[in-house]
Amino acid sequence: MIKKSIFWLTTIIVLGAGALFAQDKPAQGTVTLSKKTWQLSQGVAYETTVDGEDRIIIVLSNQPITAQALKAARAAEKKGEFPEFKKPNLRIEFKKSGELIQWNGTDNNTSVAGVTGEGAKTELKVENGRAIGKLSHPLDPSQMIPRSADVKFNVALMKANEDLPASASTAQKTGGPAANVKPTVTGTFTGNGKDAKLNYVSARWTEPFDNKPGILLLFTEKDHSKARKPDNDAMFGHYGNALIISLHEDGSIYSCQVVHNGMKNKGFSSSGSIEATPFTYENGKVEGEITTNGDVDTFGEKWGVKLKFVAPLGEIPKEYQVAEEKPAAEQSKPNSDDADGEMATAMANAMAMKSKASNSSKSGPGEARPAAPGLNIKDLALTKDASDFEYKALVEMMSCKSKLPVKAACADLAKNLKGQGWISDGSDLITSKSSILKRKRGPASLTIFVKPDDGGSKIDITTEGLDWEKAEN
Repeated sequence: MIKKSIFWLTTIIVLGAGALFAQDKPAQGTVTLSKKTWQLSQGVAYETTVDGEDRIIIVLSNQPITAQALKAARAAEKKGEFPEFKKPNLRIEFKKSGELIQWNGTDNNTSVAGVTGEGAKTELKVENGRAIGKLSHPLDPSQMIPRSADVKFNVALMKANEDLPASASTAQKTGGPAANVKPTVTGTFTGNGKDAKLNYVSARWTEPFDNKPGILLLFTEKDHSKARKPDNDAMFGHYGNALIISLHEDGSIYSCQVVHNGMKNKGFSSSGSIEATPFTYENGKVEGEITTNGDVDTFGEKWGVKLKFVAPLGEIPKEYQVAEEKPAAEQSKPNSDDADGEMATAMANAMAMKSKASNSSKSGPGEARPAAPGLNIKDLALTKDASDFEYKALVEMMSCKSKLPVKAACADLAKNLKGQGWISDGSDLITSKSSILKRKRGPASLTIFVKPDDGGSKIDITTEGLDWEKAEN
């Protein structure tokens, strides 16, 4: 009798623990797709009809699911299409009786669909307007894409005619004010076997990329908190070791710049070898883990990172919210805030596109691309007083300084480049705070960033199609 009492007490405690975790997070658990395991902590449940039969759908993710996303998913289902949610996600389809029909898992690189209940252990009950249950499906290494799931959930169940509150969508879009949290970062950052400390982290919204909002995470050895836009200087080692990450709200990384003093190439792009998992943006902050899942070989050198972090991040500024494309005339109108905000972001986006092109090319990452015939980077026309040159041959970037103020430096650059045969590639964005110029000459192109620096100007240039044979790393 005593043993039975202990058993029931234990059961009550376990069930109580389940209720407690649900009050904090709607879900708890993981999904493994191929060799990657994703933490899941958010979710929704809704009633729908599939092939004329009532179903209960559970969708779990590592990001809050918005009212807009749920509405779009239901509309797709009505058309017989497969619904889409922020990746990674786990979609579980139950009969109303609680019997599992199938589950599907999707991340940025892998998708498995129609996984049936063979070998899976499931539970589902509807209680007080909530869907409560679990799914445990062991890993089957014999599958072409190994997959497994082990999750618990306790989420509000939306009836067929119900939607999530509109506030859920707004909260995800803006995030509200920045949380009162201290930025922290812990973990390892190695290059060729040498450890490097990353002591500081910050997060800010940046220019949209691929028509989605962008978040820039900056990890540095030295304090960069007093700088307004420190990421550009971090690329050139001004804050010691650094990691500059650009990613979307769902944690998908589209740009990564690595600056490590233990490597010969102290500044290079390697976005295809790093991921953010888990990653969340909610309640005015971002937190998660940045990892390469071990050492990565990039251009003959090995590096790796595994960092846990948290940093405040408030609502998206209006200029960085994704909107319909503006008319060309309106886009070319100079604005000092826009120019300043685009300075480092445009450079990061240019690096992302370089990395993407490099990853998709036939040449391997360690193979040098054939140099374009013609102008060498050392012969590029600059301001008449250019000094303090820095060259990054690996990523085809250079910088210099001028004693001229920004607008005068831009005018001198434009004049000298024109004399060298360069022509404008779109409208220039020139203000006294910061400016962006684009030039092209045959197959070659330049993106030039000019900003104030100690009474003069700092000039950063990303290039395509120039000869870098004489340039130093």
